[in-house]
Amino acid sequence: MFLPFESRGAPQRDRVLRFHDVYRSMRTPALMHCKSGADRAGLAAGLAMLFEGAPAAIAIRQLSLRYLHIRQSGTGILDAFFLRYAAEGEGKKPFLDWVREDYDEDDLRERFQAGGIASFVNDWLLARE
Repeated sequence: MFLPFESRGAPQRDRVLRFHDVYRSMRTPALMHCKSGADRAGLAAGLAMLFEGAPAAIAIRQLSLRYLHIRQSGTGILDAFFLRYAAEGEGKKPFLDWVREDYDEDDLRERFQAGGIASFVNDWLLARE
């Protein structure tokens, strides 16, 4: 099944909710992967952690330099998504309720800042999507 996520865009509410629907109904074990296996796969793995009730601190570990995820580059918006849930919703409401009711992807996109050498390395030297 194809579920498009962006590596440099704020996760879209409808796609997160659609992924949850797929996640609930999929047979296991299952494989999640993207071109590089670092950013979008890490986002999906982190979402799965949150779907299972794990805290955002566990979910964000799926986005790691260990997997060649560079949070100081444009792909750091995925980290910012998990950090925003930790700050705004965690402990106050379940993750999916926060996504449905409170998550503002436009605001996340507008406030996220990346650039400099990390973006150059990620985008040009590593040629990541």
